[in-house]
Amino acid sequence: MLGLNIKEQQPSIFHLLTLEILFNTPTPAATMTALTQTDYTRISSDAAERLADLYYTALNAQRNTIASFYVPTVTADNGRTVPHISYNGEHISDAALFQERWEKQMPYTHFEAQCLNVHVLNPCLLPAEGKSRKELERNMSFVVQVSGAVRLQERKEGPLRGFIDSFILVPNKEEVGGRGTGKQDVGKKWLIQSQTFRFVV
Repeated sequence: MLGLNIKEQQPSIFHLLTLEILFNTPTPAATMTALTQTDYTRISSDAAERLADLYYTALNAQRNTIASFYVPTVTADNGRTVPHISYNGEHISDAALFQERWEKQMPYTHFEAQCLNVHVLNPCLLPAEGKSRKELERNMSFVVQVSGAVRLQERKEGPLRGFIDSFILVPNKEEVGGRGTGKQDVGKKWLIQSQTFRFVV
């Protein structure tokens, strides 16, 4: 009967390499999960460009969707409420109220974003340990600054005013959780937590 004496068997070079891979080399997931500076630039730029495109389109012609760009209204233990909306010096703490004012009180507007700047505010909102790459890509916040011009009251002859708009964008938690996005992963991945709008004199 043939037998195998493991104690006396010498390890082959294949076995040694296998052991080195198993015990000394990081797994592909560990080496590929961390985001690079290029990743941060790509993600933040995409978020800012999408905001500038969709948000000002909503102000111009889809005012019934304005509230959907903001985080749900929440009051913290310290009494501070988000979203924080400062529109030309007036503080508005409810996105639904902001939308209602635009629908009922604002005249015709046509916004044209001319300059866009974005940088990552917080690259890691929650502990990154154990998160997938997709989760890490949605675990940050941005500061977005937009400047441009807005035509008021009338499409061609109305007064033209300059504006500056600053936003803090955070992940849409419902979208991250996969609710309401469908199989195509559509929906707003980032929402406005804070906004300061000013006309330029």
